[in-house]
Amino acid sequence: MRHKMISLCPTSYEKASKMKNFSQWVRQKLLDDASPNEDVLKHFARCTRCGETWGSYNARRVPHDCGVCLKKGHDPKVKRWTERAGDL
Repeated sequence: MRHKMISLCPTSYEKASKMKNFSQWVRQKLLDDASPNEDVLKHFARCTRCGETWGSYNARRVPHDCGVCLKKGHDPKVKRWTERAGDL
């Protein structure tokens, strides 16, 4: 059996630590997925001011502000998300 590691944020870690068998729950959720064969897409964003880029497999994690621009006091507008790096 191959093992995979997942990362948890502090909130999800707290929730997982209270579960009796977190690994079993994760396995069951993966097996219950109605569309396990759908494509996995990585979404990208690029700041229009400084060119800083981000990538995430979760499209809901769009960075609303550019951390680099915020530190420098610039306008932190992010260009857009795309499913291909070449679209930026």
